[in-house]
Amino acid sequence: MTALDLNAAYLSAFKCWLPIGQLREDTSGVHDRKKSGIHLLTPAEWEHTDLPNPLGNRMEPGELWVSESTLRLLLDCAREGLADVPTIHRSLVSGGTEVLLEKLRRALAEVRKTALAEGDELTVNYVKSMYSKLVSTLGESTAIVICDARTGCTSCARKHSRICG
Repeated sequence: MTALDLNAAYLSAFKCWLPIGQLREDTSGVHDRKKSGIHLLTPAEWEHTDLPNPLGNRMEPGELWVSESTLRLLLDCAREGLADVPTIHRSLVSGGTEVLLEKLRRALAEVRKTALAEGDELTVNYVKSMYSKLVSTLGESTAIVICDARTGCTSCARKHSRICG
């Protein structure tokens, strides 16, 4: 983690959106920011040849299933005027974990920022260690019951920490 953690990517794992509880079908076509899940949608056309498409090099037009984070990225692009809002046909959603550990993430980020500004390597490494211990025991912890019941929660948080930041 030390060699690759130039942007504190490990702290961004606390921002991943994971569903809590049973998934429920929603066909309203409206995105509820307090919920998380997967969505069947038709994305808007991406007309910016100078910018990468948020969906990658997708060749087939039409409907596709996307995760919560991909939908939020598409909605952010629409808010910035880069594309139209995608049409949501069906969603399988539950309560979201976005803010489950937000206070801890903010506290760790602030401590890390202060330690970097003061050149305090011990504290920077301690914050990394605290995060590493939390994520490595996430699926086993009885304190975090939500992730105990959802084995996918652990791997998603770990993957998110590697690709973000």
